[in-house]
Amino acid sequence: MDKLVLLTKLKELNSEFSFIKNDDGYEFSVTVSADIVDQLTGCIDSGIPISDFIFNEMYIELSDLPAYIGKIVKVQLSSQDLKQKNLSLYNEWADFLSFKPNLLHPPESFIILKEETIFPSSSIEGRLKHFIDISNFLHLLNDNADHSTKITNKIIDEFVYLHKSRLNIPLILKVESLNEALDGYSIVESLFRDNSHREQKSSIFKEVMYGLLINIPVKDRLNYLLLNFGEFSKRFNENYQLFVSEFSFDDVRKEYEENKRDYLTKLNDIFSSVQTKMLGIPISLALASLKMSSIVDGISFWTNFLLAISITIYSIMMFMLIANQKHTLLAVKNEYQSQMARLKHQYSDQYESIKQIQAELNTRHDFQKKCLNYFYVMSAALFILILALFTWNLPWKDILGIT
Repeated sequence: MDKLVLLTKLKELNSEFSFIKNDDGYEFSVTVSADIVDQLTGCIDSGIPISDFIFNEMYIELSDLPAYIGKIVKVQLSSQDLKQKNLSLYNEWADFLSFKPNLLHPPESFIILKEETIFPSSSIEGRLKHFIDISNFLHLLNDNADHSTKITNKIIDEFVYLHKSRLNIPLILKVESLNEALDGYSIVESLFRDNSHREQKSSIFKEVMYGLLINIPVKDRLNYLLLNFGEFSKRFNENYQLFVSEFSFDDVRKEYEENKRDYLTKLNDIFSSVQTKMLGIPISLALASLKMSSIVDGISFWTNFLLAISITIYSIMMFMLIANQKHTLLAVKNEYQSQMARLKHQYSDQYESIKQIQAELNTRHDFQKKCLNYFYVMSAALFILILALFTWNLPWKDILGIT
């Protein structure tokens, strides 16, 4: 028969007759009647492990019960028979919690008689729900402990954590700890269900627990932790989220430092491409000074004129190149500033740690911009000087008609 049906029938029997704990298991008394005989027969047929019927310390058979109509008969439920059917009965939660194997390894099915609590049940709530969460949490404590003092495979006496110093947490669970839910347990459980950063989570887990329990008397630590679980889960979640944020930020920072080298290369290339071409300025000046002379005939005029046109074209091309490079320089600056703005928005707390990267890029950008401005001035000076030199060498006396 379904375990839940058996448990429900046992609960109904307890509600009607009130079970009493004895050395062999549980017993209850009935005043024999035809209805009671039918009821007990139905219980046995459904699988309820009724072991004995006792009248005046004399054992009787079920078939003999009709002969005891009106008499008070004790009905026995033996612990051994209940155990064979994986049915565990406890008077109250204190009895259940005092049996230490139940803490980490709850029985498949049980009843808390006083509260008429059934497990398994279609509706798990109240103390039963709180106990299941606590039992699962005890497994987390065990999994993250540096050492566990074991009495048997199913009984752990205490958990030991080594953080700044030794932290012992005896496995002593009081009924009062079942009164309130573990606030935030679902968050802690979901974080440990995710296998990422397992070592860091364990380290944070122990760090938070140490800070919360180190000044609490040893025997009270587990119950204090459970009663203040909301504070524990909050600290654990906040510390882990901070770690994840810093972990993610470190990845971003590494990526951005690589990008920094790329941006510096781009900025240097902008300067180098113009610098090579600016070498033509002193060459042009030297050529102009050597080739331009006073115009005395048509050949000297056309020589000076073609030289001036060449340098003018060269100067115009340099103006266009410098303007283009300044535009490229601005585009590179906008690109890395956009990335920095995104990082500042996403990682405002850690932004200061990589702010220096932008400062270095800005310094390089400003230097390159100054160099381009100098090149612009040099090109303009070359253009003006060549035009002035060409103009100076014109035959002004002939042009003005002066003899």
